[in-house]
Amino acid sequence: MSHQDYNTYKEYTAFDFIEDEYFIRWVKNPDEQSEQFWKMWVAKYPEKSKDVMMAKSILLNLSYQHDPDLSEDDYVEMFEGALKRSRIEPGKAWLLRLTFLPVMLKVAAFVAIIWGIGFSVYQVNLKNTISTPKVTLVTKQSPLGQKTITWLEDGTKVHLNAGSIIQYPSIFSDSTREVAVEGEAYFEVAKDASRPFMVSTEKVKTTVLGTIFNVRAYPEESRIDVAVKEGVVRVETTSKDQTDSRILRANEMNSYDIISNKSNRYNIDPEDVFAWTNGVISFKEANIDEIVRTLERWYGVTFNINVKLNRDKDFTFRYKNKPLKEILDGLSFAYGFEYKIDNKTITLY
Repeated sequence: MSHQDYNTYKEYTAFDFIEDEYFIRWVKNPDEQSEQFWKMWVAKYPEKSKDVMMAKSILLNLSYQHDPDLSEDDYVEMFEGALKRSRIEPGKAWLLRLTFLPVMLKVAAFVAIIWGIGFSVYQVNLKNTISTPKVTLVTKQSPLGQKTITWLEDGTKVHLNAGSIIQYPSIFSDSTREVAVEGEAYFEVAKDASRPFMVSTEKVKTTVLGTIFNVRAYPEESRIDVAVKEGVVRVETTSKDQTDSRILRANEMNSYDIISNKSNRYNIDPEDVFAWTNGVISFKEANIDEIVRTLERWYGVTFNINVKLNRDKDFTFRYKNKPLKEILDGLSFAYGFEYKIDNKTITLY
């Protein structure tokens, strides 16, 4: 489990947190992503802060590691050590040596002891360290030659293709989750029926509740594509005073032509449309102009074209994590040009 939807933990108690792998990883090996998630989660559900800090304090005292192979005696030994670190009288350890109780009941006994002695300290720490965050507009950009992954505060995972930008609020509202994209982004949307997820580009808005889809809207291209891998989305296109709305399902794509103001729906091969998220460059009947633009973004290079190329000729290919030179060799054979590479500049002649 790499990340979680906020609602996953809504009904959790301290004991549930102690058993949760993602929570344990945060306590033991926090990173920027997990720190942001749990701070935002506590801000969203402040009534649960008591359970969160209880579970956190227990795990820190236990030096707990998620290991299903630990025996009952191993757990008891860890708990006894935690008692000593918490200044509990060693004689009280008999509470943990209840042979027939499951491990979590032993944790409950331990919690009762710790809670009665030290939780007020953690409440103070919580107030000092976790406060209601201010909502700000976040902008993430994936530079040319790079692809990045970012997590939104609701648990949605976003892959940004090279040369793409996404803007979103640091905390979504209680009614909607809306982001803006320029370029190409692949979304794995966390399910939340009460808050539709909306992606806005120039003239096209995509609305979902929880699904996996791709939006391609580079400013230098004359079309905006929305393709669905899983689930259902609604695509709205606006031209002049008219709005066109249509539903897309798995393996369907809506392509909106900005020049003609027309939309077309197609069935797609997911291996082509979503290939970039797996490090694959995939072109199907693409012309040389489209290929060059994509290679510039993908590898962070600039093309100088000093030769006449047949722009009516289509080219189909797939390359996975290949060096640029290997791709240029194939293109040069297909289109009949020579090339030279000078740092980040590619000259065709």
